[in-house]
Amino acid sequence: MATFYEILKQSRETQGLTIEQISSRTKISKEIITAIESGDLKILPKTYMRLFLKAYSQELNLDPEAILKNFEELLGEPVETPAVPDNNIKPSLPISQKPEKPEKPIIGKKQNRNFSTVIIVFVILVFLIAVLRQVLMDEKKTSSNTALPKITPTDTTQTIPPSPDLEVAVPKSELNLTITTKDSCWVRIVTDNRTTFEATLPPLYKKEMIAKEQFDMQIGRPGSINLVLNGKDLGPVGVPGIPTRLIITKDGIIRRQSF
Repeated sequence: MATFYEILKQSRETQGLTIEQISSRTKISKEIITAIESGDLKILPKTYMRLFLKAYSQELNLDPEAILKNFEELLGEPVETPAVPDNNIKPSLPISQKPEKPEKPIIGKKQNRNFSTVIIVFVILVFLIAVLRQVLMDEKKTSSNTALPKITPTDTTQTIPPSPDLEVAVPKSELNLTITTKDSCWVRIVTDNRTTFEATLPPLYKKEMIAKEQFDMQIGRPGSINLVLNGKDLGPVGVPGIPTRLIITKDGIIRRQSF
């Protein structure tokens, strides 16, 4: 039976999502997500680990209760059964004269407590930085006079099977965009602010699209895709691993925005 961290990693990869995307959506740092997927159960106190596992599983549309149950089973420690006293044995000394048991050293507890405090402070700082960054990005979008138009989806998401190269005769007055993938990649394209195409394209896939004025394109993995407009290679699409949005016209890529 697969463990909870194997299920999380497999589900993320099946949905074509990167650790950076999950971190951006859940505000969980990339380091903690990587530790969770590798099965490191001691990176955080149990309470914080449960909160992160719940948020992560909900983002992947998994059952949080099943994930948390598996986590508890892996983390659980055996409970010691107290020894049953023998009523036939009498104490050799009166209760008042019994020597006190020496106290156990608490150095380890203090060290664990200090380490937990450092981890908690680090998590809080990461969360505050993520929230502040999101607020600044929202203010920048609000104040920008060249905000990108809002996309209204018209088609449902579909997974496209590999298909042979397509050759389409395109009038010179139209835009012909050829999309070629090196690896699986999620894309969302709005043609002339009307028709929406959204799918997870498989590796080594080629697709041609036609528009009259422009393409509004979102790409999950820019490093896995190549774009050619009217026979001209548009060059690097964006920074590998960072989702990117492009506005493409007859002049090429006129606007580029990273998420």
